[in-house]
Amino acid sequence: MLVPHLAFADDIIIFSNGTKSSLKRISNFLAEYEQCSGQKVNSSKSGFILSAKASLSRANVVGGALGFSRIRLPTKYLGMLLYKGPKKSFLWDDLISKIAARMEGWEAKVLSPGGRITILKSILTSMPLYLLHVIVPPKSVMCRIERLFNKFLWSSKGQKRIHWECWEDLCYPVEERSLGMRRLKDLVKAMSLKLWWRFRTVNNLWSNFMKSKYGYNSASFSGGASVHDSPIWKRLSKAGHACEDLIRWKVGCGKINFWHDIWVDDSALSRYSPPIGESHLLVSSYWRDNTWYLDHVRSIIPNDIVDSLYLIVVSSTRVDHPLWTLTANGGFTMYSAWNRVRQLSDRQPIFSKIWHASIPLKISFFIWRLLNDFIPVDTRIQSKGICMVSKCHGCNDIESLEHLFLFCPSVSLVWNFFAAMFSVSLPVDGSIKHWLSAWFFSGDYVSEGHIRIIIPIFVLWFIWLERNDAKHRNMSFYPDRIRWKCQGKIFQLFQAGLLKRRNWKGDMKLASSFGCHYVLDQVYFPKMVRWIKPKEHCFKLNVDGSFPGRSARSGGGGILRDWHGNVSFYFFLPLKAKSALHAEILTLYHGLRICKDKGISKVWIEMDALSVINLVQNRCIGSWEVCYSLQGIYDCLNSFQFHLSHIYREGNQVADHLAALGSKADNLHIGSSLEGFNSLRGMIRTDKLNLPYFRHAFI
Repeated sequence: MLVPHLAFADDIIIFSNGTKSSLKRISNFLAEYEQCSGQKVNSSKSGFILSAKASLSRANVVGGALGFSRIRLPTKYLGMLLYKGPKKSFLWDDLISKIAARMEGWEAKVLSPGGRITILKSILTSMPLYLLHVIVPPKSVMCRIERLFNKFLWSSKGQKRIHWECWEDLCYPVEERSLGMRRLKDLVKAMSLKLWWRFRTVNNLWSNFMKSKYGYNSASFSGGASVHDSPIWKRLSKAGHACEDLIRWKVGCGKINFWHDIWVDDSALSRYSPPIGESHLLVSSYWRDNTWYLDHVRSIIPNDIVDSLYLIVVSSTRVDHPLWTLTANGGFTMYSAWNRVRQLSDRQPIFSKIWHASIPLKISFFIWRLLNDFIPVDTRIQSKGICMVSKCHGCNDIESLEHLFLFCPSVSLVWNFFAAMFSVSLPVDGSIKHWLSAWFFSGDYVSEGHIRIIIPIFVLWFIWLERNDAKHRNMSFYPDRIRWKCQGKIFQLFQAGLLKRRNWKGDMKLASSFGCHYVLDQVYFPKMVRWIKPKEHCFKLNVDGSFPGRSARSGGGGILRDWHGNVSFYFFLPLKAKSALHAEILTLYHGLRICKDKGISKVWIEMDALSVINLVQNRCIGSWEVCYSLQGIYDCLNSFQFHLSHIYREGNQVADHLAALGSKADNLHIGSSLEGFNSLRGMIRTDKLNLPYFRHAFI
């Protein structure tokens, strides 16, 4: 396959063998382009590259034919270095200098710790990202860049400070006791997965060229590359070995490999040893006359997989769609790839609660340092080998972390004041983590951003500020000032619109004590929910899925009623669902199949799963676990005049009861008689009489 040029915006690379005839054709083409477009090629910004061994006379010939000057490697193209040979660290000196210059700018010197985190997560870490898509920097270069990042985080105004944590330990999500940064080596791996994903799933010039050049075929790919292959193919091959198991294919026209691509079950069918000479065959090769021809492979493939094959339809009008197993919608994301390749750590819920929009970022960062013992109290400084006299400015005792923030008699007054206000039982002893846990988990209604999370965080923050004023500004340590500052900060958040009614859930009566007065725009009142009969000559299908959890049995059920509210049929069945969404979709699919088999033409579909309704209305492909069931739903809906709507769970109790029966059943049950189903009969009668159910919610 010939690649005449690679173009991006106004920058073009043209590959040529350098003969006089080729150079003449290039020159004539550029002249014709100038004449047709009215644009002129800038000769001073254009150039040509020859082999390092090319003679001066050869360079003069090429330069004379094109009117360009010679460029020597390494050079830049679209911000990317072009070079020949092994990677050298000095090639990245320019990038490292740019990052360092940005950090040394005047705007960086006045940033708060929270601002530094924002800069690191956005600007600085994005600067080298475009390079990582096309080239893997040497480890020494990535190490130098990460050292710059870490220095930027911990230093201030050009002064050297203690680096309390290495960059590697900062690169975990916040719920894993870290700051949510990302290591460059992990980003390189994630981008390698992205390259393979695009190579396998996108039909463009680059992927077609690579497949042709290296003879790629999913049936023969072994995940290896030869020493003579290009660096990009070596990178792709290494990523392909890890990435291929994360790609699934939703069958459309069947132009994927039957044995080696993963399109049914959770692994390739090649594990069952395909017949000799058939490993290269496509899915469409086993589909003829709108049915599967599997007689000669039935002895190889297990029966349960064969049965699932008959739920899949090959259609020449559809395309084979790739699905990424690590996301809910099947689309590739860099976050999911990064989360796959990174090192995992233990999750600690208390750390995720300190990061919220209602809490200033610099305060969240301080609490993170506090929980990790990264605060320079006297005893911590002494542990670094620095001799000093320790004094708590609240009581003249030794200043340790727990003493200063928890047990100093002065700060105890502040803690006791707020604990009494919110009826929180404080621990007698323990660490700061234990005290925060006592607040964070003091009620079932306490979630991220709740006032019971904000109050102890602000108390700790203003204790530290009060201590610093006493130590460095010779001010007295005044407990009431800590309390006043906490109350004032809460009021500031309220005025800024960062503290909503929901942040006071369960403690709304205390909001006025902080000067926070909310308009009563919601009333807790029971809402009536009714099941409505369909229009004349139309049927209504209610369905529901039950998914107690992966360790328990799931089930589904539904009922079809006519315009009088009479039962046409009901059904319930056990399900092999992997999630609540999966259970709902499977139940809807079975309900529509039964309606289709019974010749129903007009149907009103109603369910309490709003997420499923949105998927169906938008004809989404969905994730791997639900894509074929969704396609089956779409195929069934083509046979109906249908209407799809949402009903609250209280009004869908008949289907909910049938789903519970399905979780206890051994197989599909379809019936119309209510004999022996007394509870079900009562619910159906309630619906038929248009009697309401009551939903307790804010209205």
